[in-house]
Parts: sequence; structure tokens; C-alpha cells
Amino acid sequence: MMELSSRVADMTTAERSPIRPTRIEENNLRVVHPMLSRPLLLEPGFPYGEDLLQFIWASRLFEHHALRTTDGRALEILKPGRIQRNSGPDLLDAQVRIDGQLWAGTVEVHLRSSEWNAHGHQFDPAYDNVVLHVVYEHDAEVRTLSGNVLPTIELLPRVSSESIALHHGLMRDQGFVPCAAKLDRVDKARLSPWLERVLVERLERKTIEVEKLYRALDGDAAETLYHMLARSFGLKVNAEPFGMLAYALPLRTVQRYRDDALRTEALLFGQAGLLQVDFVDEYARALQREYAVLARLHDLRPAPVAAWKFGRMRPVNFPTIRIAQLAQVLMRCQGALSDLLQAERVGEIHRLLDVSASDYWTTHYQFDVPAIPKSKRLGRVGADHIIINAIVPVLFALGRIRGDQALADRAMDLLEQLPPEANTVLNGWAELDLNADTAARGQALLELKNTYCSARRCLSCGIGNQLLRGSVQGMHDR
Repeated sequence: MMELSSRVADMTTAERSPIRPTRIEENNLRVVHPMLSRPLLLEPGFPYGEDLLQFIWASRLFEHHALRTTDGRALEILKPGRIQRNSGPDLLDAQVRIDGQLWAGTVEVHLRSSEWNAHGHQFDPAYDNVVLHVVYEHDAEVRTLSGNVLPTIELLPRVSSESIALHHGLMRDQGFVPCAAKLDRVDKARLSPWLERVLVERLERKTIEVEKLYRALDGDAAETLYHMLARSFGLKVNAEPFGMLAYALPLRTVQRYRDDALRTEALLFGQAGLLQVDFVDEYARALQREYAVLARLHDLRPAPVAAWKFGRMRPVNFPTIRIAQLAQVLMRCQGALSDLLQAERVGEIHRLLDVSASDYWTTHYQFDVPAIPKSKRLGRVGADHIIINAIVPVLFALGRIRGDQALADRAMDLLEQLPPEANTVLNGWAELDLNADTAARGQALLELKNTYCSARRCLSCGIGNQLLRGSVQGMHDR
């Protein structure tokens, strides 16, 4: 087979006769070339996009024997390069040897050679350092801006359809995740390092949001945490209204009344826009009176009341209850919130967040609507949500902003100390025998599902990579 493969590789495109498949298998994905014993991709065209071809090249998922450029020169791949997603050539830091001459630079990948000119690379100095043009089909000779003919390798006769068929299946699978039916092939020992990397990606993605907020708040760490804390109290449904409330009521204003429960609640409910009706209950009317005085004193303007959502929620998560609990946390932390960032152990944070809404809310979920008495305690699950979604991201972001790795490490350590959240995504992973034993693992699995699986970024995923490489290795072993 190697001798025949070499003969095919040595032929130029003009010399190569059209492929006449002897057998076409399902989905038109595979054919058997009369000169080769292994299946090849069906021509014409490569209907899977450049991303897959880049992956095939970077991962060396093609026949390597007797490589030659399209003009017949011997080719040796020392380093295929690393894929990059910014502007410019597709792969950086490549090293190849052509007819004994070592070349180092970049690699550009196209489905057809002619796309080099179609994309205008022949006029772009950024592509003058390309040392090799990797194409699925060679249909035109192309040149760089300097006028040099670009060395080209054609992968058409060298790519196995087995990995392509697997990728095709991943793209079409309708399971919980594309690889659900193939996870049993994955080496679990290699899974943990990948999930650790995904966890860092999740924290870095959240860091962008925190850094933007940090800059908008003039580099005030306490104010930044206050905003993130408020948003976490809103859960997903009311995160935005709580964020608006934090902007409408700066932390420095709340701090002035941190020893006065009535005024703290008056400020929060008033700036939330929830005190703009005629009340029956005396407590609500007392809040209204206090807010009227404080609003004039501090020139306050409430956030829009219409932003709050009460529908399809458990009453214990109504924004009124969550605001009342936030008031208690601000008083417990004396308004400064620094203790939340300085804690080394989760237990210390739990003690600071172990609060219950004020007495009025024991018999209410909304103003003027009596309910069966029940303590409105924040609870361990609610506290863990705040740690995961507010304290950890702020700690990690401050570590990056200040260049203090100890802060970022503490953020990761807090996640390791916490149990995973309970949600449908983690339940789905558990059904595939991928269980989250800590919040760190849970956050990684959430990021994997939302950022990789749902977007079908299997080529960028450690699991997808392992499956695709395994399919080719299995082919070679047979």
C-alpha cells in the first residue's frame, strides 16, 4: 500500500486521472480508490470546511509516506504549526524541509489552491512568510506578494475518510452532546486535564465581564463585588434588574446606613422602584417614608420597576425576598464586603451569608400580601450560588488584574471546596457517567456543554480531538 500511495503522491494534478470509485458507502462519505486499499474521501469537493482540514493537517491525520509538493519536491514535516484564529495565516510556528532545505514560518490551508488568489493573499504582505500551502485539491499555481511560487501539498489522496465520517456523525448527532454515543472510547485519565483547562477558560471568560465592570467603577474592588453580588442575588431571571439596582444605589450610600435595617431596606426597595404604590401594611409605608427622605438627601432616582420579573418563579426567589436578603448581607458585612474576598475557607463565607430576611418577610413574599409564616433564610444552596457566581469570578479577575496569582488560586480552591450545583446540564452529564463531584468540575462541565458541545466545536474540544485521533490510529492498527 505504501508503494502505491507513493506513486499517487508523485503524480501531479494534470497527470492524475479522475477517481473512479468501485464502491460508494452510505452518506456518500467513503469510496475505495482502485489504486489504494483504504477508503478515501469522495470527490469532488470537501464539504466540511477549512476548520476540519486545518485540524487534519495540525494533527497529522493523513498518510505521511513519501510526501511531495505538487511540483514533485520531497517534503518532510518537522512541525505542522499551531492553529490560530486571528487574522493572518492559519498556522503559526511551522517547520518543513523541502528538497533538504529547512523552512520555518506559517502555513495557510485552503480547500482549493485557487482560493489563495480569491482571498487576495497574493497582495497581502502578511502571507509572504507562508512556507507551505496545504490544500485538499490543487487546481492552480499561486504566488506570494514577492512573486515566489508557493510550495503546495495536496491532501486529496492522503486523507482517511474514517475520521471524516466520525466528524460528520458528531456534527449530525442529536443527543445531549454530539459525542454521547462515543464517550466510552475516551480515556478518562486524559479527561481531567482537559476539564481543568475548560474551567480556566470559563473563569477567564467571566473575567472579561468583571474587568469591564471594574474599569467602569474606577477600579473599586468593593464596588465591583457589590455589583456582582447583587446580580447573583437576582439569579438568571432578575440578574439584569439587580445590576440596574446596584448602579442606581452605590455601595458608598448603603454603607452610611449599614447599622440601620429599616433605612438599608428603604434604600434598596426604593431604588428598585418597588415603593411607588399606595401600601396598606405599616411596614411598607414606613419604608416609603424613609425612602422619601433619603432620596431627597442623596438625590436618588429609582430604577424602572417594570424590569422586575415575578412570573413563573418560586415565591422564595421573588425579587422582594432576594432584595431583603441582600440588605441583611450588606449589614452583616458592614457594607465593606472585604471579608467575603479575604476568606480562605468556604465555611467562613457561609457564616457571612447565613442571613434571613427581616421579620416582615416571615409572613410575606410581596408587599401587602400576607402568607403562611416561613423564615426566608438564604440557605446553603443560595450561598453557594453567590460564591460561584460572584465571589469566585471577582477573586479570579482581581488576581489577573493585579498580577496576584494567589487570588486566582484561592478562587479555584473555593470551587474545589464546594459541591456542584444541581441543574439539568449536570444531570445530563451524569447520565453519561461524567459526574461532577465538586463545583469546579461542575463549572467545567457546564462550560464544556455550553461553549463546545452546543456550538459543535468538536475540533477544538479535547474529547473530540481524542475521538478523531483514535479513529485514525485504529485505522492504522488494522
